[in-house]
Amino acid sequence: MTEPKVARPPRKSAYFVLAILVALIIGGWSAYWAVGRGIVSDVIRNGVKVAEAKGGSLECGEQQLGGYPFRFELTCTPFRMNKDGEWYFINELRGVALAYKPTHVIFEASGPAEMNYGQQGPAYSADWKTAQASVVAEDGKPAKIDGVIKEPKLAYTVGDQSVKLDAELTEVHIRRVEDNAEALDFAMVVKGLTAGAVTNEVPLDMDLVMQLPHGAKLLDGKVRKPADLMVDEELKIGLSNLHLKSGDFSIKTGGDLVIDEQGRLSGTLPLVVTGIHQLEQVLQPLFPQGSKTLESLQKTALAIGKGSAENGVPTLRIPVTLDKGRARIAFFDLGPVPRLIIK
Repeated sequence: MTEPKVARPPRKSAYFVLAILVALIIGGWSAYWAVGRGIVSDVIRNGVKVAEAKGGSLECGEQQLGGYPFRFELTCTPFRMNKDGEWYFINELRGVALAYKPTHVIFEASGPAEMNYGQQGPAYSADWKTAQASVVAEDGKPAKIDGVIKEPKLAYTVGDQSVKLDAELTEVHIRRVEDNAEALDFAMVVKGLTAGAVTNEVPLDMDLVMQLPHGAKLLDGKVRKPADLMVDEELKIGLSNLHLKSGDFSIKTGGDLVIDEQGRLSGTLPLVVTGIHQLEQVLQPLFPQGSKTLESLQKTALAIGKGSAENGVPTLRIPVTLDKGRARIAFFDLGPVPRLIIK
């Protein structure tokens, strides 16, 4: 009969080796975090110097940098940037990146915010309940951007025209196209949009999906204004889907559009409209004051549009053609549509 083996207590040297390993891991991680913190600080300092060298300014007020041990957190209260007569202001901007995945950065912002594009350009002021954005970088450049803003309020002014927009929720999603290095996919969702004094009307919901064939340079930092996206004095847009809905009113369309250097639209948009009698009432706040385009579209569509029914609801299909900023149905001229600000 063999005697049972008695387990030997671990040697003190084993504890000593383990303690050394733990100390090395903690020390190495702390050194890595300190280096990362230094890189972030250098990026801010270099950004300030570059902005000043180009005649502008960049300010990260009351700068706070922390998050040890697992995150890098940078807070600027406030954040300001000025360049070539244009200036940007955010009350508080925070950036957070996981130390073990620094290519993925989460941004949070607290309002209000302002953007001003010089004396002749448009000016924006905004506020919101919460605003967050996620940026994933590949090869040192942004590849995916997702943004969510709850209860945004936007005031837009250009010249003597001013528009105020409120919404319950806004989402934006931007992706580089995998099989096309120059193209960019863009999607936006807006829920509960109201404009100006139209607060008692049924809010408008919008879904937009489109592709910019030469939009990738937007993520490369080569675009300061929409005109920088133009190729051969044209900005091409592949509109996969545009869906506007407000109560019983709904409009869907999609097609290829071209915008010239004057901001004029050209292309063909087959509209599928439900509740055509509400078209002018719902969309008028989004058009310049005095515009007759929607009134003409509604009257012409009722006269020549081809009707059918979808789920028992009367629906019209209307082929609308845009030619250098003017809209028409067949030979009926609907008048000019709002120009987009390109320069």
